Amino acid sequence: MGLIQRIAEEAGIPTISMGNMADRMERIKPPRALLVKFPRGSMMGEPGNVERQRRIILDALNALKTMKTPGAIQELPYAWKR
Repeated sequence: MGLIQRIAEEAGIPTISMGNMADRMERIKPPRALLVKFPRGSMMGEPGNVERQRRIILDALNALKTMKTPGAIQELPYAWKR
């Protein structure tokens, strides 16, 4: 994913990646990344939790504007509830 993101960024298309494994994100070094404390396959949160999913999407869109350091990883403040 990081390689595809870098190519898109070179073309002027901002990207952001989401993941739950900080060590892998640090190795891959995507242009911008959000770290979530959720199980694999559930990067947007618990099924049916529409309000939290909406907040996570808005956080990701906001991070596209605010994260300026290449390779930055920002941890989102949400925790898995189930």
